[in-house]
Amino acid sequence: MSGIIGIASRRNALPSVLQGLQHLAQNGHQHCGLVVHGRQGPTPCPPRLHRHRRAQGVEAWLQHLRTPGHAPGPSEQNASWHGLNGLEGALALGHIGLGGETGPHALQQAMPQLSHGPNAHLNSPARVAVVVDGPLQATDGLREALREREYGFKSDSVAELLAHLIDATCQNDPVQALHRSLGLLQGPVALGVLFHDQPGRMFAIQRGARLHAAASPDLLAWASHSAALPAGLTPLPAWPEGQVLDIQADTDGVTHRVHG
Repeated sequence: MSGIIGIASRRNALPSVLQGLQHLAQNGHQHCGLVVHGRQGPTPCPPRLHRHRRAQGVEAWLQHLRTPGHAPGPSEQNASWHGLNGLEGALALGHIGLGGETGPHALQQAMPQLSHGPNAHLNSPARVAVVVDGPLQATDGLREALREREYGFKSDSVAELLAHLIDATCQNDPVQALHRSLGLLQGPVALGVLFHDQPGRMFAIQRGARLHAAASPDLLAWASHSAALPAGLTPLPAWPEGQVLDIQADTDGVTHRVHG
C-alpha cells in the first residue's frame, strides 16, 4: 500500500503534511518522505525545494523528529521538529510506500523524486519534485532519450524518470508539461508536482487513480486516501480525469482552478 498527499497553506504546510502521512501509514510500509517549497532555518536565501526521505515507517521517523520532551499536536503551526532544521513553507508533498529493499538503495528509490535538470552538479538546486501513486510504466527508450539529453539517474524509479520528463518538457507552461509527460507513459496514476520556479503553485492530476481534495480559505489538501485530509475542511468535487488541479497559495489565502 502506498499513498500521497499535498498541502497548500496560507501558513506553514509542514505540520499538516506530517499529520497526513501519519493517517496514510499502513502496516508494513517501509519508506516515507516529504518535500517542501520554502526555507530551512533563518536564511535570507529565496525559497527552494527541500526534500527529506527515510527508509523507515512514518511513526519511527516522527519519533526521531520530535524535539525531546515535546510532542507537537496537529494544530501547532510553529512546532519545532528536530532534524528538519526549521523547515517551513506554504507548499508540501508527502509519500509513504512499500519496498522490498532496505538500506541506502531503498532510500534512493523512495519518493519524493527530484529532477535537478540536465548537466546537474552537486550544488544544482532541484527544479521539479514529484510524488506518484499508481503502477506507472515507461519504456527503456524514454530513459535513454533523457540520458542523451544529459539527465542523470540515481535510481530506476519511474517517478524519477517522470520528474526529469516534466523538467525536459516544461517551457514556461507547467500544465502543458504535465499533459505531455503523462502522454508518454502508460498506466493509472495520481500525481503531485512542485516546481522550483513556481513558488506559490502546486499541481495535481489523476488518471485512472482517484485523488480526494478538501479546502478552506486558508488551506487546501488532496490525498490518495480521504482519511489523510485534515479535519474541518469542505470536500471539493472530483475534478475530471486527466485535468490538472492548479493550486495557488500566498499570505492572503489559497485558491484553485482546473485546467483541461
